[in-house]
Amino acid sequence: MLMSNDKSTSGDGKARRPRPPSPAPVAVVPPARPARSPGRSYSYAGVFVMLGLALGGLAWVGLWGLDWRVRRDLDRVGAYQVSFDQIDVAPPRGMGRDAFLAEVRFLSAQPETISLLDRSMPARLSAAFRAHPWVAEVKSVAVGTGGTVRVDLKFREPVLRIADGENGTERLVDPAGILLPRLEGRRDWPELVGEAVGPPASPGQPWPSSVVRDGARLSGILVTGNSVSRVKSIRRIGTSWVLTTVYGDVTWGRCPGQETAGEPVAAEKLARLLAWLDAPGVNSPPDLLQAR
Repeated sequence: MLMSNDKSTSGDGKARRPRPPSPAPVAVVPPARPARSPGRSYSYAGVFVMLGLALGGLAWVGLWGLDWRVRRDLDRVGAYQVSFDQIDVAPPRGMGRDAFLAEVRFLSAQPETISLLDRSMPARLSAAFRAHPWVAEVKSVAVGTGGTVRVDLKFREPVLRIADGENGTERLVDPAGILLPRLEGRRDWPELVGEAVGPPASPGQPWPSSVVRDGARLSGILVTGNSVSRVKSIRRIGTSWVLTTVYGDVTWGRCPGQETAGEPVAAEKLARLLAWLDAPGVNSPPDLLQAR
């Protein structure tokens, strides 16, 4: 009987060693790159942008410094200096231009000259002219050809005269009851009579008495209606106002804006008053309180 043998033999009868198994192929994985920290996550484009901004900022600072030095040197030699009394401006009624500019400069403590190179010059001049009691509004401040400075103003308009018993003179107020500087000449505005109104405020400030302020509001309506020379005086009796005209007394009623229910408004009263003043002697004084 033949016996099986699991060992292979070579031709010479010697036993053959078994071959070791081939190793499995190993995949080569490159090492993982470390993650960037958030603080370093930028690109080259960002670096160039930041560098450009930095250079632009340095250039701006340099130009600003050069501009400041040039302006300072020009101011020192007086190349762009203008005397305050050379400002081109129309004065208020009854004043000369030189006197007006002298008062503006005194009240606002301005220097003798102004610099055309000073960027704050328009704002400073606006504040200086607003400090004068006659000035209601500064419309514009402009530098013209040849280095001239032009200031355009709106002035307060007087509408009512008030007797100043202490000095034996008359004071003027505008429609808001603001006391104006003394004015020589024209005296045809209505006069407030019949009631003590106390001392005035400083020029440019509202008169403290409400009687003056209400009378100024009423007189402002009369002045705009071209009746200024035909209404001689106004006085308050109780809550009603009475006008003394060249043709007699007319009861106006309450102050404009304070009318009671059913009382005609100021515009209607004024129209009826003017119609009567334009045709004197035709009718008796109109009843301005009668509703139509």
